[in-house]
Order: sequence, then C-alpha cells, then structure tokens
Amino acid sequence: MRKAFVLLTLLFVTISCGDSFHSSIPNVGNFVFEVDMLQAKYQPLRISGQFVLETKNKFNLPLGYGGIIIGNSYFNGYCAFDAACPVEASRDIVVKISADGLGKAVCPKCKTEYDLNNNGAPNGVGTEYLKKYYVNISGQDKLYISN
Repeated sequence: MRKAFVLLTLLFVTISCGDSFHSSIPNVGNFVFEVDMLQAKYQPLRISGQFVLETKNKFNLPLGYGGIIIGNSYFNGYCAFDAACPVEASRDIVVKISADGLGKAVCPKCKTEYDLNNNGAPNGVGTEYLKKYYVNISGQDKLYISN
C-alpha cells in the first residue's frame, strides 16, 4: 500500500509540474523591453485596468510576435501579452484594445474577445489565451517585459 501511495504521489508531481502548453504564437528571439512609467504614454499603467500596446522598441525593431500589450490588471497586477491573435497566429492580425477601459481586446478578424484583466482569457471562437510574457518590477517606476 505504501509503495502504491509513493508511486501515485510521484506520478501526480510529474504531471502537475510539466508545462505541456504550447502557444500557437511562435517564440521570438530573446528580448527585454523597459517601460518607464514616468513617461506620459505609460502613466496610465499606474491605474488598475489600464493597458497600452507597443509594437516596436526604441530601435524600431518589432516587439514580441505581433506587438506587446502591457497592463495593470485588476486581478493580477502588472502583466504583458503578445498582441497577435492565437486563432489567426499571424503578425499582421493583432488584437485591438477596447477604448471603453474595461480591459478587453478584440481580434478584428475572428472577433474573439480577450479579457486582459483575466490573464487574456478568450470569449468567442478562440479557446487559447493570449500568449503571456514575464514582467519584472523595479522600484515604483520601471517594468521590464521579457520572454
């Protein structure tokens, strides 16, 4: 009985620790993007529920696969997602952040709506969440987005 318990525990740990999710959005080369919230464009990020889209870095190079949505989620704090719609998986089809301030983004082609306040959860034809990126906070004014 004890051996069976140990085997089941090992099986559970192996299954629960594995990361089997693979996004339909391709990985891009390593990048780090710095966000200075003292800059006017990023000051809204200090308020929960606000999101900003960035497509290029200061060297005019593309960010992420379809751009990066950076935000301050009501539920999860600072977060970042790739702006490419997982249904379309194309650099040319990126979600648009709704102007109503509700933390939604909609794909212009498949019309799937993504809840940016809820980890990029889909509502519509899409079943895959938006691809997430890492966010590191430095002090009160800097965010570093990376893959």
